[in-house]
Amino acid sequence: MVGSGNNKKSMAYVENIAAFLKFATQIESGHHIFNYIDKPDFTMNELTDIIYTALDKRHSHIKVPYAIGLLGGYCFDILSKITRKEFPVSSIRIKKFCARTQFKSNNIDKTRFKAPVTLEQGIANTVKAEFSH
Repeated sequence: MVGSGNNKKSMAYVENIAAFLKFATQIESGHHIFNYIDKPDFTMNELTDIIYTALDKRHSHIKVPYAIGLLGGYCFDILSKITRKEFPVSSIRIKKFCARTQFKSNNIDKTRFKAPVTLEQGIANTVKAEFSH
């Protein structure tokens, strides 16, 4: 992990989005704006714990200081320009990974919609489907 891991992320599980869209067809007509987010927001530390648990793997808890991680990202940026190849690590990705990205979904709360799957279970479902082969 790069950074402290205390930055929070807002996320949405696709099954819950689909359920909300179906639910929204029952809302009376009019002008409605929704920003769908499953709560709670997890820190990157909590998120990695959920992922390791879902994969039944031991968590290493190794953390690279943000400045060193960002420097590594810049090195990959330079290497990418030299080789004209994209790499999975870049300074932009390090910045996004370490940034707090939280959003509000107040209008969803007003509808009294209840997500069928907890965000934690949704993350576990996704990770198992993508990485357990």
